[in-house]
Amino acid sequence: MNIEDRLNKLSNIKEVDAPPFMFTGIKQKIENLETVIAPVRWKWSFVAAGMVLMILNVSVFYKQVLTPQKASISTLAKSLDLTNSNELYHEQN
Repeated sequence: MNIEDRLNKLSNIKEVDAPPFMFTGIKQKIENLETVIAPVRWKWSFVAAGMVLMILNVSVFYKQVLTPQKASISTLAKSLDLTNSNELYHEQN
């Protein structure tokens, strides 16, 4: 079946009328919804989690700023195990 035949089947779809008062029923259900208030315990836990994350971020930032980093390219290469060694295996002598 080619694409034209498939697209022609779409023209057989008929428009359906919505039941009367459907919109007003939906609108009434939305208006009758009660607002749900988060419990106080949840609010305090979110505040505490936010404070812990903020303190952690600030401490990491100050640790990075206050400690001078004297890293050279050779130190970085050694830490990433990017040394130029011609050994087949990483054997320790």
